[in-house]
Amino acid sequence: MRLRTSPAILHGPAGIAQPWGRRLLAAAAAAFVFWPGGAALAQSPCSGFAPGADRPVRNLAYQAPTSDLPRSVHLLDLWPGAAPLPAPLVVFVHGGTWMHGGKYAGTPGQARAFRKAGYAYATVNYRLLRHGPPQEAARDIAEAVAFLRREAKGCGLDPDRIVLMGHSAGAHLAALVALDESYLEGAGVPPEAVRAVVLLDAYGLDIALHVRETGDRVYARVFGPDPAGWTAMSPVTHAASGRPPPPVLMHVDGDNSETPGQAQALAEAVRAAGGEAQIHEARGESHNSLNYGFGAEGDETTRLTLDFLAARVR
Repeated sequence: MRLRTSPAILHGPAGIAQPWGRRLLAAAAAAFVFWPGGAALAQSPCSGFAPGADRPVRNLAYQAPTSDLPRSVHLLDLWPGAAPLPAPLVVFVHGGTWMHGGKYAGTPGQARAFRKAGYAYATVNYRLLRHGPPQEAARDIAEAVAFLRREAKGCGLDPDRIVLMGHSAGAHLAALVALDESYLEGAGVPPEAVRAVVLLDAYGLDIALHVRETGDRVYARVFGPDPAGWTAMSPVTHAASGRPPPPVLMHVDGDNSETPGQAQALAEAVRAAGGEAQIHEARGESHNSLNYGFGAEGDETTRLTLDFLAARVR
């Protein structure tokens, strides 16, 4: 096989010729190596990261970039698994009314709390409303899960012990991907790989219920004016699929006028389908503190989450 290299590789960034040994190493690093069978070998994105390292592998592209979207849309950060390996994986989906936010909302405090308990942790970007409808955001999250499963061996992950966790609008997307099996199946992920779902003060679990109770026009902007679309995008619709839904834990702000009712609607749908759902009413917390306080010393939301997952995922 013949390796092709560019002048930048052969001469370096300043145009200075590199020694032959460096040229060969640079050329090999810049190219895929193809075996006769045609399979491409690529280095794991976690190479060089010791198991349990207290830093993430940042800005991993889980989909190929496209000319019509910013590159940042399809990036994630991953804290690889710590011993014992392979580690179950928590995938965090940020909130922001389906319009704003980014993977930074998956905080180092969250990552450290999960890693201390033996999990790997990833936080993902996805298409916001200006880049496409929420259906595309859900597809992105499913593709991120598929990417992490493909990289499982090199990153110390168990591809069949995955937790989807989200905050606010991100909790809606996490629940939708976990319960509407079409998203995971479309990405080539067996739905049973998602073992549990953790929702932090979720919006949009029953979109029609929200619109009836509040008259909120934001939802019509996000999900369109057609009530049939609201039904299709509501996680409660998909709780009764062909298999029992994964266990769901919902933390709600007790002072929020909407999210407790949304959580109750989903809990009833999950239980009616033969699944398990728990609701924790977090007194003294706020919509944002449920997310940004996660992992803090003595945080009850963190403790309850880890206890819930230990009995169902670990």
